[in-house]
Amino acid sequence: MARKTKKDALATRESVLLAALDLFGEKGYSRTTLSDIAKRIGMTRGAVYWHFDNKPALLVALIEYVHVRREQMTGMRVPDILMLDDLRRAFIAHARNVVEDSITRKFEFFMNFQMEWSEELLTETHKQLNEIRQSPLAEFKRCFQIPAIAERLRPGVDLDQLIVTLASFWMGLCKMYLGRCPGLDFGHRTESNPELLGGFDLIHTVAAGFDLIMSAVLTEEN
Repeated sequence: MARKTKKDALATRESVLLAALDLFGEKGYSRTTLSDIAKRIGMTRGAVYWHFDNKPALLVALIEYVHVRREQMTGMRVPDILMLDDLRRAFIAHARNVVEDSITRKFEFFMNFQMEWSEELLTETHKQLNEIRQSPLAEFKRCFQIPAIAERLRPGVDLDQLIVTLASFWMGLCKMYLGRCPGLDFGHRTESNPELLGGFDLIHTVAAGFDLIMSAVLTEEN
């Protein structure tokens, strides 16, 4: 048997992550086993264990995999965040990722509807992710400290409150969209666009919401 290269190993690892994402979305995290994941891609459970010590480790790797993927896709649309308009376009790009990228959409559905957290799992997951990278909220806050963006804010604006408000708006709207929240139709859905799953245009609504929230904290321009 030919010895696997590093490239082969990375490809196998990715296939395990994508199989896990599919099964987590279908069955839920707690009801999916490593044996289920191995079976989905025609591997032995031992082969899955070679890449991941346990299911929590696999979960952390999946979260990081999707995070890196999202940042790469957003970076292709907005290479640098230097001005407020760049930040706005990056915020909207995250909505576009959900609409246009099936992996991002599956991940968001899993995390919103099929993930059963325990206190122990939540603590361990945060601990491992904090060892890998800075938290998304901390990265978001740093954007508002960029000089050209900070000078647009009114004096005394509470940055922590601002990023929590924007993050909460995004998380809530994303959940409503993926959950096909009934009774919502903001007048942007068309029969020719099947991606508008929730009955409203996620991209347009995210843009409008960002503008509405920011209007409360920006200085008036001449």
